[in-house]
Amino acid sequence: MTGFALGSVGSARTSADSALSSVGSARSSADSALSSADSALSLGHWIRLSLCLTVIALAFFWSTTALAQSYPTRPITLIVPYPAGGATDVTARVIAAEMSKHLQQKVIVENKPGAVGTVGAGFVAKQPPDGYTLLLGGPGNLTLRPLMQPPLSYDPLRDLATVNHVANYDHLLVVRNGLGVNSVTELIALAKSKPGALTFGSSGTGGPQHMAVELFMLMAGIEMKHIPYKGEAPVVTDLGGERIDVSIITATAIGSFVKEGRVKALAATNPYRSNTFKNLPTVFEAGLPGYEFESYGGIMAPAGTPKAVIDTLNGAIAKAVASPELQQKFLDANLFLLGKGPEEFSKFLAAERLKWAPIIKKAGATDAS
Repeated sequence: MTGFALGSVGSARTSADSALSSVGSARSSADSALSSADSALSLGHWIRLSLCLTVIALAFFWSTTALAQSYPTRPITLIVPYPAGGATDVTARVIAAEMSKHLQQKVIVENKPGAVGTVGAGFVAKQPPDGYTLLLGGPGNLTLRPLMQPPLSYDPLRDLATVNHVANYDHLLVVRNGLGVNSVTELIALAKSKPGALTFGSSGTGGPQHMAVELFMLMAGIEMKHIPYKGEAPVVTDLGGERIDVSIITATAIGSFVKEGRVKALAATNPYRSNTFKNLPTVFEAGLPGYEFESYGGIMAPAGTPKAVIDTLNGAIAKAVASPELQQKFLDANLFLLGKGPEEFSKFLAAERLKWAPIIKKAGATDAS
């Protein structure tokens, strides 16, 4: 009996071990099956994700291509970040009319002035990059003010894309008639005899005309009091009215007053003589070696604008620049027509920043100067 019982127990234990082994095998098979299923799901997930990304990329490509091919389908707004009547405004209105012809869509000029052009530039920088909102920028909002403190709401290198360097502006060093000086050297001598007594007007603090005079004072070793205005028009009025003494201002804005004898032009600030006032020497020639100031106007688009759209805009400007009629209009407005493309314009802007950064630092210029 006892032997029989022990044998039965041994058989039962063997059966139990066998059962447990079977359960283990089943579990192992189940784990293997689950692992295979996970692998399949993971592979399927990545395949679906890859397909989705491909579809998105293709959709973006085709949408931007379609935009470029059909562009423009509605009017384009060209923002002028200064008041009406100045060189930038004149440039915008003349070039916009010609661009409209070649794009077969109206290019509408809209003035959005403030803070030496940075209000308008900041507005354009935040617009959709579709080619329907453009900026006619210049030194104040693309070069000078971005190098000063406090920082702006936009970075022209990061937030804007070059389209075309349209023109350079003819600038003159001008004084009121009653000041009693007839040359650059006489102006410097008078300013040295009365440190801080003479006043100079500009189109705004931190703008190109302000910095042009700052550079002049730095190189001549003189000091004059800055009177900032909102744009060029009031500067012209007060210079003609003998309320300020000196200004460096565009020939576009001041030209008629010079011709009528209401103010006195002493020299051209560009490194070359004025198109209109060819008898005027440059400041360099008139007694301040090394001095030159050249201002510019160029069209910018929001960063991210498709290259094909920028090429379309640049192509329209190139056709406009080739027009003898447009060339004459620019000449009549005392503007140097250029029409250089986006690559050349980008290189020019980079060179301008390198040129002005040390001057601004040395002059200690800020937005509150």
